[in-house]
Amino acid sequence: MDRLLHLGRTLDELDPPRWAPPVSDATRLVRKVHELRRIPLGELGPADLRTLISQQVALSYVLPLAVRLLLEEPLLDAYFYEGDLLLATASVPVRPGPCCRTSPRSSLP
Repeated sequence: MDRLLHLGRTLDELDPPRWAPPVSDATRLVRKVHELRRIPLGELGPADLRTLISQQVALSYVLPLAVRLLLEEPLLDAYFYEGDLLLATASVPVRPGPCCRTSPRSSLP
């Protein structure tokens, strides 16, 4: 399934179950992530993607969006510094998918 076909939908719609509202004493980061799940994917900016990726939220939907941006500008300054989106994306733990039996990192010497 092409994850980029869902740009008009939110993560709450695409990545069930919908999250309950954050608790009243939630941190700013927790409130921000909850808020980002209610924004259509096509409206998420680089800083939003960096936040979601660094918190490992709905990676199957947000990683393709980040990669699309990084192909155009690898050292994109999403929020903190040049390359912060690239670093967040590259820091995602590798999990073998159905197409491969081992992690790409296990092939390295």
